Amino acid sequence: MLTEAIHGLDTVSGIKIRLRAQALVRRSEAWIRAGESAAEALAEAGLRLVAALEGRPVVAGYHPFRHELDVVPLLAALHARGYPIALPRSHPERRLTFHAWTPDAPLERRKFGMLEPPETVEELHPSVIFVPLLAFDARGNRLGYGAGFYDVALGTMRADGRVLAVGVAFDEQEFPAIPAEPLDQPLDMVLTPRRLLTCGAS
Repeated sequence: MLTEAIHGLDTVSGIKIRLRAQALVRRSEAWIRAGESAAEALAEAGLRLVAALEGRPVVAGYHPFRHELDVVPLLAALHARGYPIALPRSHPERRLTFHAWTPDAPLERRKFGMLEPPETVEELHPSVIFVPLLAFDARGNRLGYGAGFYDVALGTMRADGRVLAVGVAFDEQEFPAIPAEPLDQPLDMVLTPRRLLTCGAS
């Protein structure tokens, strides 16, 4: 039984490696075709999504890395409307904290070249998180780079209370099925430049 379980996880890991390679190509091609215009369309759709939520939630996003769809215009627009905004900072043991961000805030270039807020900046606790990804499916399964930072963060937040996890992607990053492992955290929604998908896994 244990051998079968280990073999199953190895199979899932192998599938994920192959999907990551395909997803990287799809995402880079989509970014080259429509990166800037896609970011503008995403900002408009993201504003509508957040405005429809109750209250004035703390919203977390990310600074784009490689060919990730840029959410900075969306975050800047939300900040201009008075929403508290946070960006993630990575720590050992796959831990993320979220720190206050404004459009003119300085960022540090850290591991793998990612831009993150300094640890001295005020820590916030978001209830809406725009999540980067490599690939997604209609059930809300997400494929990242494999380190598990967002899975750990979302698992902790969901244990403490409600958080809305919104994946951000080009439409070309959708796959028919993304294999899920026990610690993987599904997305509640996926926002693309053309649509908002409410996921069946949430």
